[in-house]
Parts: sequence; C-alpha cells; structure tokens
Amino acid sequence: MIEDVLKKFAEKFNADLEREMNALRGGALVSAMKYAVLGGGKRLRPFLVLLAAEMGGLTYDDIFPLMMGVELVHSYSLVHDDLPCMDDDDYRRGRKSTHAVYGEAMGVLAGDALLNYAYEYMLANAVKAKNVGGYITAISCIMVRAGYMGMLGGQSYDIDEEVKKQFKREDFINMYSGKTGALFQAALGAGAFASSLNEEEITALLKCGNYLGVAFQLKDDLDDLTQDQKGVDEKEKKPCLTMLATISPEAAKEFVELNRDVAVDTVKDLKNSENLVALINYLLTFPKSEESKTNSDLNEPPKQE
Repeated sequence: MIEDVLKKFAEKFNADLEREMNALRGGALVSAMKYAVLGGGKRLRPFLVLLAAEMGGLTYDDIFPLMMGVELVHSYSLVHDDLPCMDDDDYRRGRKSTHAVYGEAMGVLAGDALLNYAYEYMLANAVKAKNVGGYITAISCIMVRAGYMGMLGGQSYDIDEEVKKQFKREDFINMYSGKTGALFQAALGAGAFASSLNEEEITALLKCGNYLGVAFQLKDDLDDLTQDQKGVDEKEKKPCLTMLATISPEAAKEFVELNRDVAVDTVKDLKNSENLVALINYLLTFPKSEESKTNSDLNEPPKQE
C-alpha cells in the first residue's frame, strides 16, 4: 500500500532532516527554524521528489539534498503564511505556529532564513550529484516555482479577502495553482531534472504536479467542511474564502476527481510511475460514503500554462 511506503519514507526522512537541522548552530533564529521544520507533516513534497527521481534511476541518498531543499521551502511558506500580516494563524498542525512562539519579527526572519538555507544546502551538495547540470536545473525549477510566478504569486491572490469576493471559479483555480500546484510541480520537476528524464517525461510530470496541486488544495478545503469548520477558522472566526464560495461541495468533489484522473492519465504510461499513480489516487480519492452522486457544473480541469 502506498500509504505504508509514504509512512516509512517519512520516518526515514524525518530522522535525516532532524540530523541536518540539529547540525546548525545559533541562537533564537536557528531555534525558530528548527521549530518550524521539525513539527511533523506527511512530507509529501520530498516524497514526490523521490518518486520522480526514481523514475530515472536515482536513489534516496542521491536525491536527499533536493528533498530537504523542497521541504525547507515548504516550511518557510507555512511560517510566513501563518504571520499576522498574512493568515494570522496561531496554530499549525495542532501546535502553536512559529510566530506565536518566537514573535512576529522572529517568524519573518525564520521564514527568510529557511528559504535562504534551502538554496544554500542544495547548492552546497551540487558537487556530489551524479549529473551536476541536471541537479542545477532542478534547483532552478524549485526557485522559479517558489517565486513570483508560482507560490508567491498564488499567495498574493490569497491575502486580499475583498479582492477574492469578486473571484470567479477560474480565479480560485489560478490561486490554487500558484499556492499549492507550483510547489508540487517543483518537487516532481526537481526529481525529473536531476535524474535526466527526457523532455516528454519532464513535461508530463510538471503537468501532473499542477493538476495534483489544484485538486489537493480543493480537497483540503472540502475536508475542512467535513470537520465542521465551514470555511472559518473557529479559533479566530476569521473569514476564509475558498473555491467553495463559487460551487457546491458535490461539484467540488467531482472537480477533484476529474483533476485526479487527468493527473493519473498524464503519467501512468511513464516508466516506473506506479508509485506516483498510487499516491495520486490515495491523496485524491474520497471514501465511498462521501462520493458525489450529483452532476457537476464543472467539466474542465485547470488550463496549463
């Protein structure tokens, strides 16, 4: 079962990540960095790096620096996402967010430091790569999709609730594509470039990452509704506009399933893609009791750029 593979991976990755982070020396800033990174999580993004890299014959040890880099970028984004000037969340994964423990200013610095250290760590290990050129291209793939054309661009849409009130369905799709899809693309693309996959394979994996990311974010919104959060942070009663403001939950479920199927179809014929296909289905399949039985007003997956 792919969930068992993911769990085993996360256990090993967490141990290696903790070792590397504990090697850092410093005061409150380093402490805040460690707090942010070592707080748990499924480690999906580094796992995606590995799955793509394995398609080209690379191993866990070959690709670890890129996996760690992607996770550091993800962690930085969560630290900044929780800040008072962004989502203003005091809790993350059931524990206090970084800024709630270390203060807002230190939270800003911790996020900045994690982003910087991600690139520092990946570049420092470039000389060990089996294909240095592909490895450097992998780092570039991560940098671009974490930047203004990717993750930051998506977040820029998300911080203005008044603007989002005017959003149509397509605007939310674009926001999800940036906020979540871009880093999924970065993970799959990094593994693909580092393992020297061909252009067709790389294109397919990048396309898959976007569909997967959009559907993953929408399913997360649906899960929030299932948990009776009704689109609102219950601790702060903070408005949280999502794509569910424009479509019904039943239509959203069908849209998730549509994007899941497109993501699978995009990569299922690639060599050694079985685990990736299994992961997509695991992440984006609803329990049978929750499957939609109504027709959706959605019939188009997000457009690829």
